[in-house]
Amino acid sequence: MNISGRLLDAFLALAETRRFATAAERCHVSPSAFSQMIRRLEEQVGARLFDRDTRNVFLTPEGEVFARGAQRVSVEMASAMAELKDRSLLNTGRISLAAPPSLCAEWLPGMLAAFRNEHPGIALQLHDVVSDRCLAMISSGMVDFGLNARSGNKQEFEAYLLFNEPLFLICRDTDPLAGKGSVRLRDLRGRDFIHTIRTGSVWQHLQPMLGVAEIHDSGFEVWELGTMAGLIAHGFGISIVAQFALQLCRRQGLAAVPITDRHAVRPIFIIKRRHRSLSPAAQGLWDRLVRDKPKLK
Repeated sequence: MNISGRLLDAFLALAETRRFATAAERCHVSPSAFSQMIRRLEEQVGARLFDRDTRNVFLTPEGEVFARGAQRVSVEMASAMAELKDRSLLNTGRISLAAPPSLCAEWLPGMLAAFRNEHPGIALQLHDVVSDRCLAMISSGMVDFGLNARSGNKQEFEAYLLFNEPLFLICRDTDPLAGKGSVRLRDLRGRDFIHTIRTGSVWQHLQPMLGVAEIHDSGFEVWELGTMAGLIAHGFGISIVAQFALQLCRRQGLAAVPITDRHAVRPIFIIKRRHRSLSPAAQGLWDRLVRDKPKLK
């Protein structure tokens, strides 16, 4: 049985007012059209719902039963519509996103804080994950969208370049390169290099570039940037990090030098699953990140 919401509204109007003319006016139809609606409803349910005399309208026993169900449906629909309106106005909702740990250290929390101040009813969830894990979480639907240095395959993901993040050399402050205003990748030739983990975006993005530099593998591959900073400070080599990661490896005795090669940047994409709509809350945060993306040199 497929009873339209219009017929349910007509039934509830008549059950409440007990007058055909008043109920018809509430439903914005003529009395004759309203009578046809009630007749059609009774035909669909297979029972008489109202008794009538010359002055009054009464619910039949079957009408009493139907009224209880119709009122429940009406309340649930009103609640659903109210929730949808709240969601569309960004008064409520939930957003889950994934991003590289370096972006989660300062810039992204600042953006989330500004968003939360405007929309305190929206629950926020942030996952700081490496590149491969970020794409997996977007693909599986664990997060609404993500920020990542790899855009993923075009068949599965929609990706838009948000910004290009400059890369920096990290070395001891006594290193000859530390005194330069900037360096080129070729200046790193023959130096011991400390790698980040292979599933991270920096490692994946750096590999083609490091072939030009002809660096020497130090034998160290680290997960934490604090570990990297400690190894560099104790003379085990040099490394390269993206700009937003600098604050995670600050340490006395180290220097950060910008790398000026044209391709010495880490692209940051904003990514979602292809052919999947974002909720109003997630779309609102997506739009804010695109609008207020950092201006990096």
